[in-house]
Amino acid sequence: MGILWAMLSALGFALFQVVNRRAGLGIDVLRATFLLILVSALILLGLALATEGLAPMRQLSGQALLAFSLAGFLHYVLGWTLLGLSQRRVGAARAGALVGISPLFAMVIAWILIGERLPLPALLGVLMVVAGVYLVSRD
Repeated sequence: MGILWAMLSALGFALFQVVNRRAGLGIDVLRATFLLILVSALILLGLALATEGLAPMRQLSGQALLAFSLAGFLHYVLGWTLLGLSQRRVGAARAGALVGISPLFAMVIAWILIGERLPLPALLGVLMVVAGVYLVSRD
């Protein structure tokens, strides 16, 4: 079942790449990122209220809320803005392929910041993904 969820996730991300590229043609990247965050936040708030309410939010520590906010800022504001700029310059297909090297960055940052290391088979998998992205992205 995990493979099916991963494939559906990949399909969703691919559809997002194309729709975001098309939608971004008539609007500047910062405004598009703001609208993306706003719509996502409203949907998430609606789902939270419909399922769990806001009670779980009250249980978060200040440190957890700060870490979550920082992760959201880095991912959405920085990440999606740069992705939008990339889509404009190189297109949705190539930008989507280049996002595929995120495991490499995650591996290096996790090793530097928290000392987390991948076992050899996982490391080889990351290197294979990076090699595949390189081959897809070449002119």
